[in-house]
Amino acid sequence: MNDDPVLPRFKKPPVSEVVLGIQFPSIVTPVHLGAYYQKVKDRFPKTQTLPPILPVIETFGTVPLSTAQFAITQGMQPRMWFLSADDNYLIQLQSDRLLVNWRPGIKGAPYPHFEAVQQIFIDALGELEALLAEENITITVNQCEVVYINPILATTTGIPISEPQRIFRFCSAERGPEWQEPLEHISCNARYQLKDLAGAPYGRLTVTLASGAAADLSPAFQLELTARGFPQGEGRPGILAFQNQGHRAIVRCFAAITTPEMHKLWERYQ
Repeated sequence: MNDDPVLPRFKKPPVSEVVLGIQFPSIVTPVHLGAYYQKVKDRFPKTQTLPPILPVIETFGTVPLSTAQFAITQGMQPRMWFLSADDNYLIQLQSDRLLVNWRPGIKGAPYPHFEAVQQIFIDALGELEALLAEENITITVNQCEVVYINPILATTTGIPISEPQRIFRFCSAERGPEWQEPLEHISCNARYQLKDLAGAPYGRLTVTLASGAAADLSPAFQLELTARGFPQGEGRPGILAFQNQGHRAIVRCFAAITTPEMHKLWERYQ
């Protein structure tokens, strides 16, 4: 991973959702879910119940556990959503996973930057740690993740789906004379390893790009960047170290794969 200390920054990034999360062995029970809500309900009063998310482990040189194995381990315990009154923040908790999401919410709030979202995650993790400590249960994290979701609307950029090269550096409009029909849809994935100072991989950065329709049915691209891997140390410091490294990787990759034309639109200042 690039260790350049200068981190690209934008005044108006297209980000619509940020997720910070951890995965651990199945230790949270439905009883814990109810007790956790009592701890956070003043800040997160709204709730929803959803199916659980299956675990994911980034592996290197080994065969990953199958989805079937994960499904048996996971069982059918629910995933609970605890939402803030303005819908800006969401805590997701299930038997083996804690996630915190930022979204624009009811009033379309601007992205508050990574540090603000991370502080909400730290508070949510602290509440869970305190609850489980009452039963002498500790959280042993096996994966961390950072996710940035970026909808890029044609109504904002003025760029049609047929010209992705004006937004993304890795797309090309060049075609041979044999085929000149304009592009109608694009969908692709790219993966990069995250490596420590010794060059050993500890995670991956996955980039997913797809064209489609925005909420108002206008043409749009969606660019999703996910950093996932092992915590970089023990306990909470190891979790936060991964989050910080994953965030830096995502921001640098986002700047590297998008064009100067878009940087001007998003008001890059660093």
